[in-house]
Amino acid sequence: MTPKNTLYALLMLMFACGMTEALSGATRLHLPAWWTLLCAFLLSFLPYYWYRLDSEARLYRRSRWMSSAVVAAAPLGIGLYLLRSRPQGARLGALARLSGFVLLMLGAAMVGMLAFFTMPG
Repeated sequence: MTPKNTLYALLMLMFACGMTEALSGATRLHLPAWWTLLCAFLLSFLPYYWYRLDSEARLYRRSRWMSSAVVAAAPLGIGLYLLRSRPQGARLGALARLSGFVLLMLGAAMVGMLAFFTMPG
């Protein structure tokens, strides 16, 4: 899987999580525990997987603390990684793309919620 495909998978996951949250709220049913655990696992794993692929492509040596930060708080950990791994002139652009992608993820979750509510039936 390429880094770009990993980001697409993350967007699709946010869409699916948004749809299931809307379903849960509209029907007042509780989501199964396996779905909640799967979403939580994938929301931690996919950013880390992107980080691993990107750091290998850039020959950046990953530290244990940086890897832990990416898993624990992905937007902050990846932001720190981008500051350290990018050359001096490319850091601001990388942080801007990260901010845009975080907004895109939130948008995917909201579109998932709206898609559920606009379904007939």
